[in-house]
Amino acid sequence: MPDFSNSPALVAVRVAERHRRFLVVIRAGSLPRPSLFRGPLPAVRNYDVAVNYFAVPHPDDIAFTSGEFVFAGGLSKYHAAKRILVESRLLDPYDGVLFLDEDVELHFDLSEFFEFCREKRFSIAQPSLTHHSAGAYRATYYHPGYQFRLTNFVEVMAPFFAREFLQTMVQSFDLSISGWGLDVFWGSQLTERRSAAIIDNFRMTHLRRPDPHHGPYYVYLRSIGVDWRSEFESIFTRLGISEYPIRVKGGSQIVQCVTRQDIGLGESSTAPAVSREA
Repeated sequence: MPDFSNSPALVAVRVAERHRRFLVVIRAGSLPRPSLFRGPLPAVRNYDVAVNYFAVPHPDDIAFTSGEFVFAGGLSKYHAAKRILVESRLLDPYDGVLFLDEDVELHFDLSEFFEFCREKRFSIAQPSLTHHSAGAYRATYYHPGYQFRLTNFVEVMAPFFAREFLQTMVQSFDLSISGWGLDVFWGSQLTERRSAAIIDNFRMTHLRRPDPHHGPYYVYLRSIGVDWRSEFESIFTRLGISEYPIRVKGGSQIVQCVTRQDIGLGESSTAPAVSREA
């Protein structure tokens, strides 16, 4: 059996030769997941499933037995994702890719989500969060008055990338091993011809509240010498900014500012905790 653990190396366990139109990439461990775990994958779907394991797969994990791609290793979600896309040559075959945290519960049909993103020509987008989700950014929560809201910020927990924007951004994926700050970097690279959206037609729940002091993910990061705060600040330094205003509705309204000092670990009225891979 391959070494299913966090590692600088990445091993391709199974690679499909034929491709559907879209791809879901999940970074997963041994615990049951709320989505794409039990039960058969839909017989009719427009997406392939790739799972990247950092621990031995659960015996009931349908994605391990039936997913089109299985990978082992990588240091973290986006460190591994960059290697998966580049080394397995998966940048070109797909119209779009969704990068999903393992503790996110999807309340919608993935095929419909992908088609919506394609029809609206979003460069990057995410489902909106249910109001009992763990999260820190008010703009990402569900708003009942909209199908979607244009924005300049899509969070790292479950971003959809269209092919063109992904080809441009994939080299940034390992700028932050922890993942902190990548969403700010991606948003800073949007142009007039590229659109980003929080999609209220599709909702998800982020289940776990991260613990940056004692949580296993943050303990692991410290064990490999990664300081998530320093990585977050390094993104701001790279961009030459001290704060990043999150905007909605075509950039006319500033909902919240992300700053290098105030990084969202406190609570707000609509966001009980910040959300990062755990």
